[in-house]
Amino acid sequence: MKQKFLCQKFFFFVVLLSIIFGGCGTVDLQVRKKIDHPKMHPQTVAILPFTLAGPTPEGVSAHNIFRECFYNYFSYLGYTDIPLETIDTKLQAAGMKKFKKVLELSPERLREILGVDAVIKGQILDTSNFTGGIHAETSIKAKIEMVDLRTGETLWDTEHTESTYSGILSPTIVEIIQDQMENVKVHQAFFKTAETFSIGVMKEIPDPAKTWEKEIRLPEITHIETNLKPNQKLQPNDRIYVNLKGDPGLSGSFGIGSWKSNIPLKEIVPGMYSGTYIVQETDEISSALIIGTLKNSQGLAGKRFYKNGMANIKKSSLN
Repeated sequence: MKQKFLCQKFFFFVVLLSIIFGGCGTVDLQVRKKIDHPKMHPQTVAILPFTLAGPTPEGVSAHNIFRECFYNYFSYLGYTDIPLETIDTKLQAAGMKKFKKVLELSPERLREILGVDAVIKGQILDTSNFTGGIHAETSIKAKIEMVDLRTGETLWDTEHTESTYSGILSPTIVEIIQDQMENVKVHQAFFKTAETFSIGVMKEIPDPAKTWEKEIRLPEITHIETNLKPNQKLQPNDRIYVNLKGDPGLSGSFGIGSWKSNIPLKEIVPGMYSGTYIVQETDEISSALIIGTLKNSQGLAGKRFYKNGMANIKKSSLN
């Protein structure tokens, strides 16, 4: 009888695992138009406001979280990306008070408003955030595409469901409880899932920098480091230090995700660049990547992001 019970329990565990891991996997990104010549690649790209097909989950703007997270990683690719606040300001100045209307604009009109070669459109089709028993799950189903505004063609698109799980494989009851408490923090849970989704997309997006390397040499950053530590919560007056090592004699800067860009770096010795940012009382940063940039006199830029820590300030830290 005991053996039968153990077999049933094991069978339930295997079935549960198959359900859990069945929804994840590699992002299936379809390249609709292959571009081999560097001059044909879009150079400037705007990430349009992402939209949400259904209701806002638990009062959290999952589409805004996903857009910001996507921008953080997209900034690392070889495009000239436009800060999100600049995009939103231009759209609002053109009378686009409701961003869902932006998707109805023609490529010609979007190019006129934003002055870019291409845009990325994102729509969240479904979301979920569930915590119960020994299982916690957050998922995002979304469609993302890049449209070349010069031709009106879709360069690539994907529709993917990304899920993150916790609890079921945790070795102790304490860890299960901790995992579930984290999942109840809906904003953090959606950002974690959006981050996994974004990384998967970045692995598949054609990067123009790889094409440009055949024709031109982009500024090279060989090393980037900061004083940020994993899961560190920054406080007002804390300093973010950034050091880059790369080609000498260039213009250096760093950005904090989509929140702040073009923070200057000074070349202290040939090829070594250093800069700092002091956290202000009014700053609000959520899981933002530090991205370093070196730019030459022709305007060509090389980028590299810091992998071992992210800038984080929570509202509670300011009270």
